[in-house]
Amino acid sequence: MKPIFKFGCLLILYSFFVSSCITTKDITYFNDLPDSTRLPLQKIDFPAHTIQVNDALQVIIGGENEKTVQYINQYVGGGNGIEAIVNLNGDIEFPKIGVLHLAGLSRDEAKTKIQQAYSVYLQDPIISIKFISFHFSVLGEVRSPGYFSVANEKLNIFEALALAGDMTQFGRRENVKIIRENNGKREIISLNFNDKNILNSPYYYLNSYDVLYVEPAKIKATAENFSRNAAFVSTITALALLIFTIFRK
Repeated sequence: MKPIFKFGCLLILYSFFVSSCITTKDITYFNDLPDSTRLPLQKIDFPAHTIQVNDALQVIIGGENEKTVQYINQYVGGGNGIEAIVNLNGDIEFPKIGVLHLAGLSRDEAKTKIQQAYSVYLQDPIISIKFISFHFSVLGEVRSPGYFSVANEKLNIFEALALAGDMTQFGRRENVKIIRENNGKREIISLNFNDKNILNSPYYYLNSYDVLYVEPAKIKATAENFSRNAAFVSTITALALLIFTIFRK
């Protein structure tokens, strides 16, 4: 048996071995679900997002004095309220009342703070706050990793993965990480996408600026190393055969 033929056979056998190491169970989400046509899930409270630096907010102000309300809302926002980005100090500048520090506050806390400030100019001011955009990143073993921005205040982990093209077959579904920072405090959260309990997890919904990281399986490094070595050996073999053919003539 010629060496090149032996090498080809070994390459085919190893490729089959690598592909067989990844089972259907390994790449199936919540694969421990029972055989049932309907499975009730727990109610998950939507996380109360806190305002952070670089958040884009829309603030609409209402009250009894229509002229003052119209002036305030058109001063910056052209009739659609005040649209502003929380600066690096955690502040937003408002017409009439000046600079307010909002970073670290929940939506309700920020509404109360703005209401109190505008109560000097408005009778019973009504405040509405909306997060204009939601930012997050997906890295690792997904088909389209990147930084994403969506016009949505509510995004779950599966929607985030869908935007990144889903995990590849080499993604470790039992050990996906969320890297989260909230007003300077950071934490790493581990999730098991093979476990049905992820559907009831308090981390089912992402926070803005979360990083979702899918760790690669060890078999990927083995497969990539073999592919590189196989390409190198193939090149050397082809070159050796060429030299042998030339000198044989």
